[in-house]
Amino acid sequence: MTRQSSSDSSELAQSGNGDTGTLALLRKIELGTVEAKAISVSDRRQLVAFLIGDGYSTAELAQVLKVADRTIERDKKAIRESNAIVRDPKLVGEMVGRLIGEAELSIQRIRKVSRDKKASPAVRIDGEQRCFQIYTDLIRSLQRLGYLPTAAQKVEADLTHHVGEVPDFQVMHAEVQRIKQICQDSDGEVPPDVAVLESQIVQAGLASRVDELSARVEREDEKGDDDE
Repeated sequence: MTRQSSSDSSELAQSGNGDTGTLALLRKIELGTVEAKAISVSDRRQLVAFLIGDGYSTAELAQVLKVADRTIERDKKAIRESNAIVRDPKLVGEMVGRLIGEAELSIQRIRKVSRDKKASPAVRIDGEQRCFQIYTDLIRSLQRLGYLPTAAQKVEADLTHHVGEVPDFQVMHAEVQRIKQICQDSDGEVPPDVAVLESQIVQAGLASRVDELSARVEREDEKGDDDE
């Protein structure tokens, strides 16, 4: 059986696009037409990255590529380093913009389904609850990233002109009341999820009012200290 040289295997790995060349090289190794030990370091690391995606362990990779476990660990470390992202403020902004865009698309898709005339009241309620959860998760993510204040309060901001104004607690409470009315008009029964959602909104609204009152009292106290 003819064995291919390291240079031949490298050319094979580089041929085609992306995983195609890597997959072809792997097949050659499995068939024995390419000696695993003869391939270049860069080709081996491409195979390691490829097989990691298929769930191969270090021991399994070492067995397939005919190298020691520590060699695979060094390859993994080199792969992580090559994939490392340099800290860049622009990247943060881009990812936040993408996050907001994805949130908006998700909400649009959910509401499209829930507004269908054939949608049951339960589906409509679940849809509104999921939209509310997406808004909540989005706000928390933006707060952690420093794009929104962390104090619980009514958030009115143009989120990089993607989502627009986030509804306040009164609006969400009114929407829950509307959903309850739909359920009552349909079959007279209100699913338990509605009561849970209504309670969560009320609690969030109270927390917001407490925070606002606390902030106002602290400002007045600080002002009194300054006057003294």
